[in-house]
Amino acid sequence: MPHDEETKNSRAWFKDPDTDPSKPRGRQDGGLFGWTVLILLLIGVAIFCWIGSFYVFGHPEKPLSYEILSKLKKIESPKRFELTAAPRGEFLRAPEIMERYAAMRPRQLERTNEVLLRNYLRNFKPCDGLVPYVLGTFNILDSFELTGDDFFPSGVVALAQSKENPNLLIEQVFCADKRMVPTLHRTLLTGLDMDLKRENELAAVINIERLNDGRIKLTTVSILYPSYEAATADGTFNLDPPEELNVQAGLPIVDTPRQREADSKYDHFRRKARLAGNEEKPTQLADTKSRLMRVEKPLAPEETQPTPAPTPIATPEPRVAVALPVEKPVEVRAGLPVSEATPPVPVSPITALPATPVNPLPAATPTPVATPAKVAEAKPTPSPSPSPKAIVAGNSRNWQTYEAGRMPRGRLLGVTDISSIAKRGTGGDRVYLQGNFEVTAAGPDRAVLRSPKRAGNIRVIVQYPEGMPPPANGTSVARDERRPFQVLDVRESSGGQINVYVREVTRP
Repeated sequence: MPHDEETKNSRAWFKDPDTDPSKPRGRQDGGLFGWTVLILLLIGVAIFCWIGSFYVFGHPEKPLSYEILSKLKKIESPKRFELTAAPRGEFLRAPEIMERYAAMRPRQLERTNEVLLRNYLRNFKPCDGLVPYVLGTFNILDSFELTGDDFFPSGVVALAQSKENPNLLIEQVFCADKRMVPTLHRTLLTGLDMDLKRENELAAVINIERLNDGRIKLTTVSILYPSYEAATADGTFNLDPPEELNVQAGLPIVDTPRQREADSKYDHFRRKARLAGNEEKPTQLADTKSRLMRVEKPLAPEETQPTPAPTPIATPEPRVAVALPVEKPVEVRAGLPVSEATPPVPVSPITALPATPVNPLPAATPTPVATPAKVAEAKPTPSPSPSPKAIVAGNSRNWQTYEAGRMPRGRLLGVTDISSIAKRGTGGDRVYLQGNFEVTAAGPDRAVLRSPKRAGNIRVIVQYPEGMPPPANGTSVARDERRPFQVLDVRESSGGQINVYVREVTRP
């Protein structure tokens, strides 16, 4: 009997829990079902995250996607393109734009807008197809300041009408610092012409809208972010890429109420122009001076390429080559003798112009200059022609010039004041530069000048208008308050070199 009880207890010890009738069957099945559901949920979450990441990175034009990418720092701010490094595109005029977009259905326009905005937000890397650029002349209806509630948080948007087809409108965005907004408002006036050219303007289309009256309105941004000047306004304004965008605000920027306001203001302008007798045709409202001009920033020629030593030519008396005649006597230094042992003179890769000797400037009391008994005048050998990459294509050399002392009023600076301008900028004001300089490099339309005192490692790059040759290399240039250079931009490199971009605005 005791043996039977021991055997029974040993069998109970090795009893299979799955066949134990003492445990309820439903509790076992419920645990397995719960784990199965949990695993399936985790698989679903993984698939959703995988597909969602593709959607977020593939559609930055969606407000939620852009917000996520911005917080993760996975998307760059819009950047400034150089003319030679701009994305490939196609240039369209008003007839081609109307033919392409006027017949699109709403769903087609929606898909096209998604692609256009996606390319812009990605800085056109990668780019779906060719970038459409707008060409033609547009007349401004009105301009509005951009705020934090708009797609672009700072600057001014100008609503303009095509002069080829009045049914085509563009809202050209001028992104700039808030300090530039007053200058932009003074410049972008109703009736002003905007020329969008292939050579020096890349106005990329980022949105298309069909208005209720059948007109087509494009949202365009110049991806070069250049500087502009109006012929009838004082001062220039510089554009800068926006640091952040409010994608939630959406496009277009000019909504229906502001569109009506601009149309009303433009109609009033047309009636006023018609009464004044200045309107020959309905699409020609502004005269030739009412035009928005782009300010070209000349390239800084490099001073590293040597040229062969010039052959000395003896002359009976020393002569000095000067840049342009000036109002006051200017002290210039006589040329030094050149020998075969003279080291090569570094010049720009741009073709150097041969120096043209002229007589020294007449002066009432000339300053004596110690010169050797015989002075040889150098006749430089022309450098080889520059490569196409050395010059920006399409730089305009047509701007308004003035008689000495009759240029528009502005702030006059010396070479020692340039350092402060490089730090805080010009603020959109018209700024002039005066001083004595030496020409260290010269090209067909520009020259590089340096102060004889080498003040603050400053280099002045001057661009000259059409028909006005630059001074020859090695000559002296003096500018006073009657004939200063107009300052376009001041940039300081990481090495401390300050480049001052100016242009000649006074006639010789």
